[in-house]
Amino acid sequence: MVKHQPLQVYERQLCLSCLTGIYGCRWKRYQRSHDDTTKWEFLWSLILFFTFSLLLVWFYFWWEAHNDYNEFNWFLYNRSGEWSDGTVPILATTAAGFTYIAFLMILALCHIAVGQQLNLHWLHKIGVSTALLTTAIGFISVNQTWGEEWAVIPISLQATGPFLHLGALVAVTALAWLVAGQVARAEKTRFQVVVLLLYLSVLLGLYMAPLSITSPCIMDHANLKPRPDVIGHQGAPMLAPENTILSFQRALQMNVSGLEADVAIRIRPLITSQ
Repeated sequence: MVKHQPLQVYERQLCLSCLTGIYGCRWKRYQRSHDDTTKWEFLWSLILFFTFSLLLVWFYFWWEAHNDYNEFNWFLYNRSGEWSDGTVPILATTAAGFTYIAFLMILALCHIAVGQQLNLHWLHKIGVSTALLTTAIGFISVNQTWGEEWAVIPISLQATGPFLHLGALVAVTALAWLVAGQVARAEKTRFQVVVLLLYLSVLLGLYMAPLSITSPCIMDHANLKPRPDVIGHQGAPMLAPENTILSFQRALQMNVSGLEADVAIRIRPLITSQ
């Protein structure tokens, strides 16, 4: 008697194919693997994470230094003798590099979430290496030529620190399901303990971080430093026509410490009639 086996229907996994194809050029089903990631590929994952962190700091620095772009352009002018906005190519390449590395980070996290083996394609490895090298050169160049501008980071963190802290808490909390899946699928107890302790340490550090944040946004009003002097340049030009009595009155209503006016003196020749 002949037994008939039911036909196995091949289900297309379009999302998984795109995920593994873009990250590691493994578009075919037989190219995928649920085996543990090799040590070499795990090292590349760490390099990818380090590059992402470095680019994040670099991007934040140039975002907060926008008030001093003219100072940077003057420095370039004194070196080259030609005036140009040197921040435009820096911002463009930084935005492109950060977007690319962040996209690879998301793909890597998705690989971990679905239990796929991490296998970064060699073209992406060249891209990550290029981004890491150029960012490191940028850090060294800024430190040698514009080192005093690094002070903008701790100053700006006094205002953005609480919001960045909340964002970090949301991101780490969202990764809890991914960490739980890794711990559940891991076969070695030592690996489970290390991953769990590492995640809990990061989470505990984030929850304890507000104890070390000295931001005016969360400080007691009695502990705030004296208000800096605010000078009304041409009065309050955003509220009234500049250099007018109305503009100066609006500036005084905003409790400015002083007023500044642009005065032009024109000497006309005396014309006498004969």
